[in-house]
Amino acid sequence: MSYCQPDSQQSIALKADTLVGWLEAEWIAQHPDEDLLTVWVREECIHAQALNRVDREMDLGDGYRFVGYAPLDCSVTTKTEQFDHKGTVTFQSGGFVYEFKHQPSGQSLNVPIVATPYADNGWYYVVMGVIPREFTEAFAKFNSECERLAYAQEPSSRVVVIGGRKQTFEPEVDWDDIILPEKLKLDIFVDVQSFFAKGAGVYTQLGLKPFRKLLLAGVPGTGKTMICSALAKWALEQKYLVIYVSSARKKQGDDYGSTFDKIDHALSVASSSELPTLIILEELDAYLHDNEKAIILNVLDGNEASVNDKGTLLIATTNYPEAIDDRVLKRPGRLDRVFVVPETKREEDAAKMLQQYLGIMWQDAHTEIVPDLVGYPGAFIREVAVQALTQVAYNDLDELPVRILRESFDGLREQIDARDDMLKQRGKVGFVNGKATS
Repeated sequence: MSYCQPDSQQSIALKADTLVGWLEAEWIAQHPDEDLLTVWVREECIHAQALNRVDREMDLGDGYRFVGYAPLDCSVTTKTEQFDHKGTVTFQSGGFVYEFKHQPSGQSLNVPIVATPYADNGWYYVVMGVIPREFTEAFAKFNSECERLAYAQEPSSRVVVIGGRKQTFEPEVDWDDIILPEKLKLDIFVDVQSFFAKGAGVYTQLGLKPFRKLLLAGVPGTGKTMICSALAKWALEQKYLVIYVSSARKKQGDDYGSTFDKIDHALSVASSSELPTLIILEELDAYLHDNEKAIILNVLDGNEASVNDKGTLLIATTNYPEAIDDRVLKRPGRLDRVFVVPETKREEDAAKMLQQYLGIMWQDAHTEIVPDLVGYPGAFIREVAVQALTQVAYNDLDELPVRILRESFDGLREQIDARDDMLKQRGKVGFVNGKATS
């Protein structure tokens, strides 16, 4: 079923009653001698790509195989089609007849499937069907295969987005562009690479789900997002599936865009794939709401996580590790490893960052400012460079004087100092009977 369901149970019930009434009048009444059951059908069974991908030689049990499907004129359904980012038809509603063939006897079995949207946005469906009683096990297997294939991803150069405003994006950061303490950078990459190379097999040999979880922790601006982007690009180059869980979009009635169903959907997509999968989950702390924390803990344990046999690696980030429950941080298995991404600690790293951001404008003279950059996150160094380059462009200069670079640094530092002073002053203010006190 869809990973995200609106609160419209009454609408579902009304739509289901209408579809069942039509099936009883137009199909069951025409087959009075057959022992037929009216059943709920998974939405994925009306997914055009899933139906096209079902192996026609697959034994569904008792010798049944799926042959194909054709339109069925149904007066109580709304005919619609959805398209993915490639313009390919995915979910479709209306009436259909699914044909299955019983190989031992050579006889065909026709199953009517009727589907109609029940939400205003057209993204959710009620799907009903009629099957012979002896066909239930084979049809259940067909349901499960359609669900798997609906979300099975082919090798791609793009990251699949769950819950965002875009369906996919293409990462542009190379791992060589990441500037970190050398040992930390090596440790992160080796952990990721070794899991996909051999780690998933080790988990399986130990009787464990091949599901590894890493956390990148650090103050805002230290480059956690860039690390994730670079690892995503590397994974795509290896022909792995990469999924990004976005907290940007909220459902109607949600207080948060960061909800468990997005994590659950990402894991479902991963488990449906035959590719090793990397899942990126930024701001893990934002997902740990009181009413969803318990189920997320179970998923991180692996107890309620669906993962594929090729291995699923979850990389989460947080700016506020102190906001994450100790049951997550300190419980072995929930997070297998925590990497702390620090602010810039060495002049060598600060110089590399500044040179990278200044590009062709870099001059050896700019090293004068490097000692002052130590202790700041990468995002601050990037902004110093961007602001200085903006002044170069505004003044139509051919090169970047150290003076402008220094002015950029001083201006940004003053902004940070002013912000910190304001926060300190706020911290001294309290409220008694509605009046401010200090």
